[in-house]
Amino acid sequence: MKPLLRFVLLLSSYAIFSQDDFDLARKYFSENNIDSARFYINKSLRRNPQPDDYFLSGLIHERENKSLRALADYEAVVKVQPSNIEAYFQKGLIYYNSASTEQAIKDFTYVIDHQGNSNTNAVYFGNDPFGKKGTFMTSLQSMVGTVYQYRGLAYQKLGNDTKALEDFNKSFEFDTLADFYINRSQLYTKINKEDLAISDLKKALEIEPESYLAWYNLALLDEAAQLPKYLYEDEEFSPMLNLLGANAYESGEYALASKYLTKAIENNPEEELAYLNRGKSLLKTGAYRQARTDFLKALQINSNNTEVFFLIGNSFFYEQNFEDAIGFYERYLSVDQGYKNVWYNAAMAYLSVDKTDRGCECLKKSEKLGMEQAAPQIEKHCETQ
Repeated sequence: MKPLLRFVLLLSSYAIFSQDDFDLARKYFSENNIDSARFYINKSLRRNPQPDDYFLSGLIHERENKSLRALADYEAVVKVQPSNIEAYFQKGLIYYNSASTEQAIKDFTYVIDHQGNSNTNAVYFGNDPFGKKGTFMTSLQSMVGTVYQYRGLAYQKLGNDTKALEDFNKSFEFDTLADFYINRSQLYTKINKEDLAISDLKKALEIEPESYLAWYNLALLDEAAQLPKYLYEDEEFSPMLNLLGANAYESGEYALASKYLTKAIENNPEEELAYLNRGKSLLKTGAYRQARTDFLKALQINSNNTEVFFLIGNSFFYEQNFEDAIGFYERYLSVDQGYKNVWYNAAMAYLSVDKTDRGCECLKKSEKLGMEQAAPQIEKHCETQ
């Protein structure tokens, strides 16, 4: 009897140690101590591997940026436990991110078709596919909406926009996240439904007011979009300030454009485009000298930007300093003779200082390039030329 008792005790101890190894691996994984998590999950796998061991090993491999090894772990899970749809979801994500889009759709579809048969309240480790939460504890039920989202993204990759939109719409029956609205907005943009895209982005911002991605896409679509103060002071958002400044300029809001572009310059004092666009806005407000300072700074940063010569010429022209304006217009024309506006403005500057011959020559060049305003000026000033 003693040997049998000893054997039973050994099995009992073995089970305890094995469970301890798994629990330790899970503990260290939740603490982001990946080396220790790998050490203990490997010990557990060497003894009597269970689906939970393989699943956790897969999550650890993903944290180690070893997606193919993680995929092998998840395949091992479903081979032993086909009902483990969490593993199907995780491997579907790997296939999606590795461009195996059709296989990803199969895995996501399996999850959707079988989630009703699973314990949807079971808690397990999950990876946030949208990259904000990292790894976290979740339930399948809370992930179903995300599965629809990812299958929608996969369909969109394959060009099946109809099925993509169906899945995006379905996802909102399970959860309402800012990312869901952002993803659908991008599809709306693709299929030329910009009003719906803007609406979705605004809904995303109601849920997550500091979403960089939502603000970025809204700024691309809606010229009236105005950043909250905390965002335009964020250096990471600086590249978007140029776009917002350009949008404000096109909408005739020149003071607002200057505000955005001033902040862009504060964030990056060598931002050529910001100086250029702020200068254009300042021209519209009558701040000609300030505008000229910006144009000269842009030229200092990039001496090959010939547009600056034209803009500096304009700043002098609006001050009625026609001689200096002519100098910069001619500097532009020495490099590029294909812009009708420069020929026309140069013509008007020449005429303003009674240099009619050159003025008429410039007018005719302008007319030939398609400047409609040139014809009446030619009739008025150049009848005898």
